[in-house]
Amino acid sequence: MTGAWHLFKKDFFSFCRSWVGVFVLFSYLFVGGVFFTLFLLGYSQLSLQAASESYQGMEGLSITTFVMGAFILNAGVLFLFLAPLLSMRSLAEEKRAGTLELLYTYPLSDFEIVLGKYLALLAELALLFLPTLLYAGVIRFLGPRIDAGVLFSGVIGFFLLGGTFLAIGLFYSSLTENQILASSLTFATLLALWISEWVAGLLPGVWASRFEVFSPFVHYRDFPLGIVDLTDVAFFGCAILFFFFLSLRTVEARNWKG
Repeated sequence: MTGAWHLFKKDFFSFCRSWVGVFVLFSYLFVGGVFFTLFLLGYSQLSLQAASESYQGMEGLSITTFVMGAFILNAGVLFLFLAPLLSMRSLAEEKRAGTLELLYTYPLSDFEIVLGKYLALLAELALLFLPTLLYAGVIRFLGPRIDAGVLFSGVIGFFLLGGTFLAIGLFYSSLTENQILASSLTFATLLALWISEWVAGLLPGVWASRFEVFSPFVHYRDFPLGIVDLTDVAFFGCAILFFFFLSLRTVEARNWKG
């Protein structure tokens, strides 16, 4: 796996030095900061209103769930728009520049190439998301206790959702040398999966449940609430493995030519 490790480092540091990396990082942190501020102000306003009216229902409302849970839930939606930008360069750029053929001449297996690319994408995901956990420190600084269980399950859910989005993007990047096309196909697929839940709401009975099961957000929604369902974990795990397998088969397709 040494080859995968070197490829991982090359891609990750290349992302950090690129304009795409700077743009995605700035966009995510800026919009995420706006979300967090709005949720925190909303909770503060609701708390003051409840206190002035002697409303006791706020006692059971955790600030971790209300603020951090809502933030992580919306961070997943935000990442839907950024995942195509992260993943579009993975293999498409190598094809366009002709360096993918050069990689084939190195002592790297096809599995190591795809694994290295995917691990770099996960590292980029961590680079985006982990700084936002400082928001939990802001809440703790203001006084309220943080529910570590809710926060931990939300982080797990976000990485499963993000890992799925990036696996889909890696697959489309393996199909073409055009980064814009890879990004567009990834976004179209993620958008279709997102709205599949809404479409399911228009369908009768059993068809609705069968249709909405394909929406990642249906399986993601419970994580920011502190609920880890093994069914949801299995859904994301299978989706990641499926699209990773498709990417690997696409890379291996060169052996079938001629």
